Amino acid sequence: IEGDRKTCFVDLNTVVITERIARKYFGEVSALDQQIQIGDQLCKVTAVIEDVPENTHFKFDLLMSRLVDTRDWVLENGAVKSEAFWNPDVFTYLLFPENYDAKQFYDKFPTVVYDKYFKSFGDQVGGQYVPILENLADIHFYSTVDGDLARGNLAYLYAFTGIGIFIVILACINYMNLSTAKSINRAGEIAMKKTLGSSKKALVLSFLSESILLSLIAMLLAIGIVFFVVNATSFNSLIGKNLATDFLTNKTLLLGTFGLTLFIGVLSGIYPALYLPSIPTLTALKGAFKNRKSSMYLRKSLTTAQFVISIFVVVCTLFMNDQIGYMRSRDVGFNKENVLLIEVSDSAISNHINAVRAEFATNPKVISSTVSYSVMGGVWGGPVMLAESDQGMVQQQFTMMTVGDDYLKTMNLELVDGRDFQPGDVDGGKNFLVNEAAAKIMGWNENAVGKKLRWFHSTDENMKVIGVVKDFNFNSLHYKIQPLIINRANKEGGGFFHLRIAGGDLPATIESIREIWSRHSSNPFEYSFLDDRFNELYKEDETQYRLLSNLSYVCIFISLLGLLGLSAFTAAQRTKEIGIRKVHGASIPGIIYLLYKDVMYLVLIAAVIVVPLGYYVMNGWLGNFAYQKPLNFMMFGLVAVIALLFAFVTVAFHSLRTARTNPVESLKYE
Repeated sequence: IEGDRKTCFVDLNTVVITERIARKYFGEVSALDQQIQIGDQLCKVTAVIEDVPENTHFKFDLLMSRLVDTRDWVLENGAVKSEAFWNPDVFTYLLFPENYDAKQFYDKFPTVVYDKYFKSFGDQVGGQYVPILENLADIHFYSTVDGDLARGNLAYLYAFTGIGIFIVILACINYMNLSTAKSINRAGEIAMKKTLGSSKKALVLSFLSESILLSLIAMLLAIGIVFFVVNATSFNSLIGKNLATDFLTNKTLLLGTFGLTLFIGVLSGIYPALYLPSIPTLTALKGAFKNRKSSMYLRKSLTTAQFVISIFVVVCTLFMNDQIGYMRSRDVGFNKENVLLIEVSDSAISNHINAVRAEFATNPKVISSTVSYSVMGGVWGGPVMLAESDQGMVQQQFTMMTVGDDYLKTMNLELVDGRDFQPGDVDGGKNFLVNEAAAKIMGWNENAVGKKLRWFHSTDENMKVIGVVKDFNFNSLHYKIQPLIINRANKEGGGFFHLRIAGGDLPATIESIREIWSRHSSNPFEYSFLDDRFNELYKEDETQYRLLSNLSYVCIFISLLGLLGLSAFTAAQRTKEIGIRKVHGASIPGIIYLLYKDVMYLVLIAAVIVVPLGYYVMNGWLGNFAYQKPLNFMMFGLVAVIALLFAFVTVAFHSLRTARTNPVESLKYE
């Protein structure tokens, strides 16, 4: 929008901003050449670009000019050391020509790139380096790279698509069932049309047109409902997306909706269209036509399929709720309740961490405090270290946390061996705590304290393990506990304040903390709670559960709606039979059971089919979690009983009215 794309990043301390940021800070005035302070750095605006769209992998508001690494060990005589390339902490985006074969990149990498930048340090440590290329369009669903977290969940997409297909199938089954069931009533009409010269082809097209017309009417109603749900409810907030109902501008959506409508119309109408014209003309005109056995078997099969779908969806929803509840209540190895997080956002705070902590401690509601460069739930990546083993110093990658004094105390982490860092010690980068998983993978077991660890670029032989922390889940329960090393920050530090506060009167406690913050920093006081951030890790799972549970109600409603119509028709068909049975002494409960019996068997068959199907699908879904609650098979039985009760109430609604009819009226029926 403003600026030159070729020169906007040439100088240091320059920034490119989006339209939204330009309006926020500069209003209608041109943002070009204006100044923005980012942290302690004053940057010049060299370009303004369009806002980044919602559906992009790479989201940002500001782009700063090229990275400058100031870490001492990275540079040597002004050039980047070979070792630095073995510690990548950024993603590199490469633009290739159209239809470029990635194999060419992999073939050329060893000689063109590796030999020049990686080889000298690789030879020292006996390392192997393999680049990973990922197509930008594939990252959202198929990325395998840790830390590239802007991604979707393909399993959820399959789940929602599957439920949508189930709902369509249920609706089509209802239409086919009721159309063929009511064929007796339409037999005379069809016979008259055939007698007056209508061909079978014309009748087939007539019935198909009828189902397609109903489908088109349903489409218009559905579009209206979609507009209402997306624009007038909190649906977008529920799913965390910003869906737009742009049927007119989005050709894929428009043509897809129309195509789906025609498909549903044809699918639901094809069997009735072929079945109804095949009714014998003379039989229909005599009024002697009854549904064929094949038609009855088909209806029973379709009704069973409906119950299979409904029971399956309900079972999956209950199992998901069980697993999510298990994740929330499982002991993660530390206490995440009542921990206030404040990001250390400027040097005025980071250079006086201990002084600020001392002021926080003057509030009796602040039980303890610490700092950490990472927050539980988002601890990713770590260095490859040289670690002592029976075979000497060997390479091993660890996840790493860098923390300040009193971290174990503040987070209620259990020390099972050795000692914690001592306040005031200048031991950052030299002494380490490890978790039990790290001790186990290195074969240290009960003798971890005193074992040597060394950075690749260090020759310091005094670096060692001083303590072992009991395993805790520093990320979500989707992942197993990884080998972890905890390093103490060797200077005042940064990252996040972690304040454990007492419960009760939180507003007053937070206000007191805000006042202390304001005395040290001019930046806004922004805080969050650790338990809220940790629970965010399961937000997608909970969103999927809520959506599936709501859709399961739709599935049940459609199934019962079909059963209601079918039971009404069945009761009407057996009116005379019921009258005769009552004359011979049949009771009302006996008649209701007679009409319910067939449906009961269908529900039981459906429940049996769902057991292996549900077990297979839920086992696959639970595979997303390293820690799983075992499947409770009693759930299958519970849902089957509920389905039987719903079916009974639905059938009994019409059966009771028919059973209570005077036998004289029943015998005069038709």
